[in-house]
Amino acid sequence: MQNALHIKQFELSEKDALLSFLRIAYSDDPRQSDPLFWEWHYLQSPHVTLGNMPIWIAKDADEIVGQMAAIPVELKIGEVQRRAIWILDFVVRPDYRRRGLGKRLVLAAEESCPVRLGIATNEQHSPAILKSLGWAMLGKIPRYNRMLFPGNAVREISRFKTLRQFVNIVYAPLRPRLSKRSSVHSYTLQAVEKFDSSFDALWREASAQWPCAVVRDSAMLTWQFSKQPGKKFEALGLYEQERLVGYVVLFVRKQDSNGALPKAAITDLCYHPSRPVEIIDELLQGALQLAVNRRVGALVTDVTDPLVEERLQRFGFWRTKNPQQLMVKSADHQDLLYDSSNWFLTRGDSDTSIFEQSNL
Repeated sequence: MQNALHIKQFELSEKDALLSFLRIAYSDDPRQSDPLFWEWHYLQSPHVTLGNMPIWIAKDADEIVGQMAAIPVELKIGEVQRRAIWILDFVVRPDYRRRGLGKRLVLAAEESCPVRLGIATNEQHSPAILKSLGWAMLGKIPRYNRMLFPGNAVREISRFKTLRQFVNIVYAPLRPRLSKRSSVHSYTLQAVEKFDSSFDALWREASAQWPCAVVRDSAMLTWQFSKQPGKKFEALGLYEQERLVGYVVLFVRKQDSNGALPKAAITDLCYHPSRPVEIIDELLQGALQLAVNRRVGALVTDVTDPLVEERLQRFGFWRTKNPQQLMVKSADHQDLLYDSSNWFLTRGDSDTSIFEQSNL
């Protein structure tokens, strides 16, 4: 019955019913309904509270027929911080579509949080729904790619071992030659074992560069890059003596069936404003060196930051097509939030890295 349809915020007692719905809605992607992934995402996040979980569901009587789930974050807007949500997962059962449930789910989420963010593509239904509800579309998120071992990156080549090796040898002169960069400052790049208080200090000083950015404190970095089930991220910290001045986080995909590593991603990057060009260059060189050492086919990243983008191109990255668009809705601070030039975003800020396939 139509009057049995209702929208509500999810309660933990409904977990089993929700996971059952997700198993059907994402029958080709079991990770969406994996209890470990779900608990990491919705119970272990530093910004989730059990009484205010960032999930809204559509129910027909007692049956769940739709969901909108989000990532809660702290967002820096100018000189203040505000609670915000990234829309992560938005799905309605096919036989319940065209009944306005999608809009009702979005409106329910909007009531709970002053600032709403989303990443969407034109292939999804969500951009049209969000635009109809007054969301601002700020444009495409830049994506950059650097080919390193094309024989490993191109599937049609990688399955033939001899051809793969030949292509990689031929491409060798075009591969970046990495060496210690000359600088009057002494930097040390080392693997990060723990996101400690030095990352909080870095963020406090680095964040002054960007009018709009998701807060990257140690709790958020630990949750996303140290605790995410089924994945191993590799973080490199750049130190000037004992002081952390930047970091880069990488995600290397699993080997394919032919034993090749097709792709790695720069998932996140942060740099101190004291000597930004030097620091960014050191971080990019470290990321490229790791990828070359692993014989990764290509290194990719998504980033909105003019200086990082300029340095990426200096290191041989080229901009590629990216269907992802940033969407925002807020009643306040629109002068800052609705101007794409104010934003600092990386691949790790939304669901792009979260929904990468496991590499363990």
